[in-house]
Amino acid sequence: MPGIINWDELWKAVHPGGFHHNGDPAAYWDKKAKAFNQRVMKHREWAEMQVASLKLQPHETVLDIGAGTGRLAIPMARMAKSVTALDRSGGMLKCLKANMQAEGISNITCIQRDWEEIGVDEIPPHDVVLSSNSLGVVDLRTALAKMDQLAKRAVYIFTFTDHRRDGGFMEFLMPEHSRRSPSWPADYLIIYNLLADMGIHADISIHRFESSEYYANLDDAVASWKEMHDISDEKVPKLREFLSQKLIPTDQGLQMHRRSKIARISWQKDMQFEV
Repeated sequence: MPGIINWDELWKAVHPGGFHHNGDPAAYWDKKAKAFNQRVMKHREWAEMQVASLKLQPHETVLDIGAGTGRLAIPMARMAKSVTALDRSGGMLKCLKANMQAEGISNITCIQRDWEEIGVDEIPPHDVVLSSNSLGVVDLRTALAKMDQLAKRAVYIFTFTDHRRDGGFMEFLMPEHSRRSPSWPADYLIIYNLLADMGIHADISIHRFESSEYYANLDDAVASWKEMHDISDEKVPKLREFLSQKLIPTDQGLQMHRRSKIARISWQKDMQFEV
């Protein structure tokens, strides 16, 4: 039974512009795929830690929603019987297939579909259903219900606890266009509370994530961030100013070190009861 707060509607209010990147999210991520792949596939230690927490068994199947270029799908495929990698972006899945070939992985099936559009009758149930920083949906309740329906053992959701995983870049660049009111709760709290309203009693834990990226020089860093964040030419001086304040000289080049916190929301299907 819904509580006093309508968490589903609050989710929509927190994301008034949605997640549709100028109306075509697939095209947006197609464009970003190669640069995104280069960045995320470097963080193998964190990926291995995330996958280890799932306690996958050799006989189990995994559905990875918004699999991207395979940061988690590839290590999961080494532990599980098979992985279904679902992503709306053909460019992302193309990178994933290249990563599979490079890693000698053959038990990942790629499906190019949008999670909001695919029906539960179009994909078989999997032992584990996973979403890592990929719940860019408008109808959160329906998305969560589908995850629960298609999971036989457990569901896992990883999501950042705030919007400063870019080191505060967007706030620095466009402080006049703050994405949310300070009084609004973080996404992970909305997800957790909506699950409770749905009768799903989830576990939640917060984990610290640190990452470093290195650049040959400031021009190299500016070019990389300009491409990844779609920075217009007129805002490049502001980008250069931001990076000059954040980058630290090291023996490996200029270092961008970032700290974030990630929430893991999960529930075991055999631990759920009628309410």
